[in-house]
Amino acid sequence: MAEEQHRHRRTPSRETLARQRRRHIFWLSLLVALVFASALGGEFVWRDRGDLVQGAYRLHGISDIGAALTMSGEAYRARAHGQTLDPAVGSWQPLTIVANTLSWALWGDCAFCHHLENLLLHGLVVVGLYVLGRHLLSQRRHGRRIAAWSAALFAVHPIAVNNVAWIGGRSYLLAAVFAVWSLVLLTRLPATAQSRQGYVKRWTGGLALMAVAAVLSNEMAYVLPLLAIMIAAWESRERGRRAFSGIATLRLRALGLLCIALISVLIYRWLVLGGVQSAGGYPSASAFDNLGSALRHAWFMIEQVMLPGEPIVSDARPVTVGWGALEVAALLGFLVVIAASVVGLQLRYASGLGAVWFLLWIIPSVGIFPSTHYHDSQALYLAAWGPALAVTYSLFLVWKPAGRQLVPGSEAVIYVPIILVLGVISAFSNVRWWNHQGLFESEIATDPHYMEGRQELARAALERNEPEIAMQHVLAAIEASRDQAFSGYWSPRESYLILGRAQYALGLFQEAAGNFQAALGDQVEDAELQYWLGAAQLALGDLEAADRHLRTALRLRTPFPEAAAELGVALVAQQRYAEAEALLANALEQGAGTPARHRAMALIKIDAHQYADAARHLEAALSGRENADDRARLAWVAWQLGQTEKAQSDLNMALELEDETSPYVSWVRDQISSGTADTAGQ
Repeated sequence: MAEEQHRHRRTPSRETLARQRRRHIFWLSLLVALVFASALGGEFVWRDRGDLVQGAYRLHGISDIGAALTMSGEAYRARAHGQTLDPAVGSWQPLTIVANTLSWALWGDCAFCHHLENLLLHGLVVVGLYVLGRHLLSQRRHGRRIAAWSAALFAVHPIAVNNVAWIGGRSYLLAAVFAVWSLVLLTRLPATAQSRQGYVKRWTGGLALMAVAAVLSNEMAYVLPLLAIMIAAWESRERGRRAFSGIATLRLRALGLLCIALISVLIYRWLVLGGVQSAGGYPSASAFDNLGSALRHAWFMIEQVMLPGEPIVSDARPVTVGWGALEVAALLGFLVVIAASVVGLQLRYASGLGAVWFLLWIIPSVGIFPSTHYHDSQALYLAAWGPALAVTYSLFLVWKPAGRQLVPGSEAVIYVPIILVLGVISAFSNVRWWNHQGLFESEIATDPHYMEGRQELARAALERNEPEIAMQHVLAAIEASRDQAFSGYWSPRESYLILGRAQYALGLFQEAAGNFQAALGDQVEDAELQYWLGAAQLALGDLEAADRHLRTALRLRTPFPEAAAELGVALVAQQRYAEAEALLANALEQGAGTPARHRAMALIKIDAHQYADAARHLEAALSGRENADDRARLAWVAWQLGQTEKAQSDLNMALELEDETSPYVSWVRDQISSGTADTAGQ
């Protein structure tokens, strides 16, 4: 009885535990805010610009809901560009599309607001892992402090940067929030027959709903049932029962419901989308070599978490082209890690629990889940908590500076420096995500094989009207794609499209048409490529081919003002003015004006003797680019309007622009000189 009373006196009261819990949550939240505040200054980078700003990964109407539920993310994005892809290929994340839509409705193009939302989601994950750790270690001495320090290490780990500082990391954050809190709800269920039985239905239903939300946010949550089983078995052992047979009945029901929920999602995906297919794949055709590549990537993931430094975006990693000593060592080492983790779990070391947690979460990262990328370091986000828990627990075992007892709070001497170092690395790494071009320039400097990074730099160069630089980057990406010793995502369509657009901007229309055709390949249902191919054919003077491709683009995407405008230019070149006028007028009203399009509209107005409107469009054409024939045509129009002085001034400018006077300029000069009212001013 005395021993029981002594143990009771040493047990903290509920009020003390509540105060400690609130204090831990406060400091964890403050830590997240301090370290990731530097991410709030970032802009929309990488896929953010297409997904959010341009709306390729948002809902725009009722019809988009059906598309989000029946298409992979890659197919949904392609749909926005008038492109058709296999709906089963790639990631399927409908809840992320909904989240993007809601965020855009709330914040619009406020990049700060979207970054703040990511920071808050990360905070929810950190607090959830702290709560989960408290439950899992509730039977251990110092368990609450171990949970707090492990959550703090996770909170500042650089592996989180690519998810938190990048708005596009939202899908991983959402999946992590739902996954972690579903596991928290699992731990709220009675672990034994003597446990409190309250709110069982509420916790079970919430667990199932959150699990479904997690897998609909990102496929990395497909490992959630395995984690739930591991946690239930761990808590069963913690209470002196057998690992699996000792799991309480109510928890077994919850685990069954969790598995049913995941299986239901997989069946739905199989029936509606057509299966689970990856757009990626290691370059080797050998399954044995692919296993070697997966092992090499797994060790890369382990290094990323255990030896944290500046996080890497590039997915260009060496792959196996024939097994050697490195692959054998990787296999043996990985088997040792698995064995040590299982033994640690069997001996009830929290380090073993953390190791198994890590191993389960890296399964999606080695390329076996649907993705367009060979491996995705963002999927390591939740995995980092496992090593954080293992390291924290191990240090607690050895840290006893005052005799045999751990002085409460003295462990801060070893944890605070680690947290400071990791926090500084993360805070400065956030800044890399501030600028689109700067991000990929730093990545290319680190990894010249990063093909997607070169594509992004090429696209950015096109936006800055620097086609020569765009060509350099995209040609380097195409060259890197031929190196079969490296994995890495690249899109032949995007590369040849960017190359063609750069050549088009440089006036290399024949070469551009060839690259647009190469990008099109056998995927003829691609509105954007049909448009650019039609534009190149129009520049080459092949009006029939231009007409065909531009009409195809308009059929595939509605509205498509650029394609409509180019078709109008092609029709004007064929003197089909009545058909062309409506196409050009609609495009110009939507701001899709270019010198060629304004010139074409001017010719339509001249044909209709609407000289004032023709003059306005010619002025717009000349403001974009001076041209002797257009300046002479403006002189002729001014003469028709009785503006003699302006006509003579424009004619003189046209004569100065021509090294050798063109026939049209000479004709206008003769018309104005003779005063002949010839209406053939086209």
